[in-house]
Amino acid sequence: MNQVLDSSKVGAVGEFIKDNTKKDAEISISSPIFTIYAFDELKATLLKCKKFNFLFNEPAFISKLLLNEKEVKEFELQMQKRERDVSEFALEIGLKNNLDQNQIAEKCYTFVKEKGQIKSVIKPGVVTPNNILIENQQDKDYLISGNYVSFSKDGLGYSTQMRYDFNTVSDEQMMIQQYQNLFDTVFNNEEIVKDVKEELLKHLSNLYRENSPELLYYLTLYNIFGEKLINMDDMARVKERTGINKTKIWNALYNFQHDAVVGAIKKLELYNGCIIADSVGLGKTFEALAIIKYYELRNDRVLVLCPKKLRSNWTGYRENSTTNFLAEDRFNYDVLNHTDLSRDKGKSGDINLETINWGNYDLVVIDESHNFRNNTALKGKETRYQKLMNRIIKSGVKTKVLMLSATPVNNRLADLKNQIMFITEDKDDAFKESTGINSIETTLRVAQAKFKEWSKLPEEKQTTANLLPMLDYNFFNLLNTVTIARSRKQIQTYYDTKDIGEFPTRLKPVSVKSDIDINNKFPALSVVNGMIAKLHLSIYSPMLYVLPSKLAYYEELYDQEVKGGASKFKQVDREKNIVNLMRVNIFKRLESSINSFTLTLERILKQIEIMMDVLDKGQSYDLDNDTFSDIEDDDFDYEVGGKIKIKVKDLDALRLREDLAEDRKILEELLYQSIDVTPDKDSKLLDLKNHISKKIKHPINTSNKKIIIFTSFSDTAEYLYANIHDWLLKEHGLYCGLVTGGSGVRTNLKTVSNQFEEILTHFSPRSNHLDVNKEQIDILIATDCISEGQNLQDCDYLINYDIHWNPVRIVQRFGRIDRIGSINKVIQLVNFWPNMELDEYINLEHRVKNRMVMLDLSATGDDDLLSAESKNLEYRKNQLKQLQNEVLDVEDLQGGISITDLTLDDYIMSLDRFMKENPNVLEKYPTGVYAVTDIPNKNKEECVEGVIYCLKQKKHTDSQELATSLYPYYLVYVNSNGSIHVKNTNPKKILDLYKVLCQTKSEPIESLVKKFNKKTKNGSDMSEYTDLLEKAVYDIKGIVEQKGIQSLFQLGQATLLDNTVSGLNDFELVSFLVVES
Repeated sequence: MNQVLDSSKVGAVGEFIKDNTKKDAEISISSPIFTIYAFDELKATLLKCKKFNFLFNEPAFISKLLLNEKEVKEFELQMQKRERDVSEFALEIGLKNNLDQNQIAEKCYTFVKEKGQIKSVIKPGVVTPNNILIENQQDKDYLISGNYVSFSKDGLGYSTQMRYDFNTVSDEQMMIQQYQNLFDTVFNNEEIVKDVKEELLKHLSNLYRENSPELLYYLTLYNIFGEKLINMDDMARVKERTGINKTKIWNALYNFQHDAVVGAIKKLELYNGCIIADSVGLGKTFEALAIIKYYELRNDRVLVLCPKKLRSNWTGYRENSTTNFLAEDRFNYDVLNHTDLSRDKGKSGDINLETINWGNYDLVVIDESHNFRNNTALKGKETRYQKLMNRIIKSGVKTKVLMLSATPVNNRLADLKNQIMFITEDKDDAFKESTGINSIETTLRVAQAKFKEWSKLPEEKQTTANLLPMLDYNFFNLLNTVTIARSRKQIQTYYDTKDIGEFPTRLKPVSVKSDIDINNKFPALSVVNGMIAKLHLSIYSPMLYVLPSKLAYYEELYDQEVKGGASKFKQVDREKNIVNLMRVNIFKRLESSINSFTLTLERILKQIEIMMDVLDKGQSYDLDNDTFSDIEDDDFDYEVGGKIKIKVKDLDALRLREDLAEDRKILEELLYQSIDVTPDKDSKLLDLKNHISKKIKHPINTSNKKIIIFTSFSDTAEYLYANIHDWLLKEHGLYCGLVTGGSGVRTNLKTVSNQFEEILTHFSPRSNHLDVNKEQIDILIATDCISEGQNLQDCDYLINYDIHWNPVRIVQRFGRIDRIGSINKVIQLVNFWPNMELDEYINLEHRVKNRMVMLDLSATGDDDLLSAESKNLEYRKNQLKQLQNEVLDVEDLQGGISITDLTLDDYIMSLDRFMKENPNVLEKYPTGVYAVTDIPNKNKEECVEGVIYCLKQKKHTDSQELATSLYPYYLVYVNSNGSIHVKNTNPKKILDLYKVLCQTKSEPIESLVKKFNKKTKNGSDMSEYTDLLEKAVYDIKGIVEQKGIQSLFQLGQATLLDNTVSGLNDFELVSFLVVES
């Protein structure tokens, strides 16, 4: 008899087996696929048979492949797919969503263990036909053959799709005997096949075993991020052979810093660059040093570019000195200042800028890379940005770029673009092949439009949760490609910090409001401000006095073409800006200290005398960079553009003399008042001394007397040191140190030399790994030259003697003592404010700052700069109000969004670490599995009882590809009452909670498992969890439809959903975490 089974009219293979298999039969199957759902369908028939022989006729569950090297990787991936098909064969995915696979797997396990012989071919292509042989003891035998016969529900003919198979059934004894001989020959030949019964049983046990929460977490990460990891893995796991793990710097890092180093090296190798944007106080400098050492061990040449004020931070780690605890690592990198890129002559340290081989660096590390966020094109002049791009990165050897910044984005996402262009060497489509990002500029422009839309929402709705769903996959993909960004909160909450220690507790900031002098004779600030506002400051704006007939000549000389000649940056406008900047500077110096104010007035008066003299002698007037040496403000960081020379005969000398004379009169009047305020009358200085004495007598941590005093100006720092160090030693027996960016580095502790590193290490010896029993410096006075990159956490008390215009700087200053692993339980921030209400102070500053908004040369044209300035005033007011009441992280400053809220790279790095420590666990692990966990005490507020589902959309269109940052995966946290606790549009939040719910729980929680099994009758009644799963799907469905509707309004998109999402069976269940309290 020969019969055809077509899975339609004539019948299905599975039905034939059920009808024609007798008790105690022997079944032999040759198939590339084995699925538990096929077993479940034939369960009644299989359980009554005597013996079950199964041959994988394509390799599965074998450890060694007989292949050449080229074929190995491809076949390993194909084999892993076949092994996972046991529970997730593509055409059976919907079945798994009934959540009953663990119960089926357990029964299948018992059946295979008792009756099965399971083998696999070692090499593909040895046994081609798929066959099922039924040998009945007392009845006819049958042989079923066909290309689509397999041990899956689909292969047995149970398909939801319309299909026509041509499978044949034969009961001819001769043919059956021939096949039986062939099968036995292959099945028993150890050169061709291998017994894989134990491997299959292990896989089945994984399907129904109780999983630990930690394993489920990493399994979920593997499914979501596995492909990215495989891409990153090809560089052989950061080439550990270099010996980086034996260096002093590597062993000084914490676990979260190791993750950043490994992740950054991978990005440098794969994409040629990386931006480390970890938050203040997490140790970016040390992370960078470990990366530098890795490349130095490969004999690569490294250049560090840093702001001038931070130069000593970097040069100190190269010193062969007892104060450098990393001396044994023998760092050998070059250090240049950002401003050195504007010079072609002279020396920077021991580097001759005329002879340096710019194109010979394998790695460039740019500290404070946000200083390069603007690419200002200037006529006839190579800017810093262009020099870095053209001479260092593009020319000579291939150069990798590592950037460090806690604030890579200022107020526009486009700020990232110019920094990313260093990585891509100015190629907009550099990531097209590796990540599928067609255009970096377009990706950021689209994200900026969404960011702008978000910033127009009411203030209470400007939350991360509302921003994330607005941004698309390409933006997240770009961030994950080039950045590593973790916040202090993430490290605290989601890393195991028991080996590190905790961050200290921040006490509420103390605000001190001081008058100028104790006798109140000095004019009120509002009066002084009015006088400053009247200043012409002609010495900084000679172009404003050029005769009309000569103006065109000088404009041709000094106006700068920008945007490729599309517009001009007029020298006149630039000088107006400088004048206003100088007005701000004078006011800020008064706010800092009366002494600094006096010195500034004297310097300006001296310059007025020089200009008067020039007018008298008829010489030409020069305006160059040195004129602005009085400004110590990072915001003044655009390039001056060379010297300005104007002949006196071309100036309106009469008007210029009048304005200079008016300025001299105002300045002399102010100077007369300020000189009278000597140190003994200086109210603010006396308040500071009282504050120091109070802290020393009443320490906030046992016997800790240390204080850092920050000021924005070196004049003020010198003044404070001069008036405090003798008093401090006499009154309290403590030593004082002074550190400024220039020559102002000294201490009265005789055993310590007047060197930058010496003073810092003797102020904070413990954090610098030095002897704490030696005599120490207890009070440190400093400028912002140490506001970044220094670990001074021996200290617990920081005073801002003046308030920096940029609130980020205040946070960065505090980051010197507010660091993980501090021995101090609490830390205190003290802010000195002018003696007036905050609103009055802000408005006063704004009136002084009443300058044109600096021309934003890289603006995309979609920003209204003037309204941005008025919004900035409100923004700063809110930030300063916040700073009066609490100590903030950069990402918490009101009105901003932090890059740390947007990146997912941290999860990829932790997954990588787990897979290193646990090889071959996740790759073959089935999906559809679950674990039960409880809520840690510290997370009771943000977690609820319920389930976190991870689902994969089976069918999707290109427009839906952008619907989620995890595409095509979705995470939904469903409350046990059926409401959505965290929506799928906030996957970062869910991943953060997932981590905290699962980390360190490497074994199943027995009491919870018992409770779960009792509730579900050992998995046979999963209705409660299936209902919650449906709620999760509806949450996803909503966002996919919403994105689909949005796509209707996009150019070239005319489809809505293409019927891709209809319900539960459109998703594959990857995992689910049951959360109990």
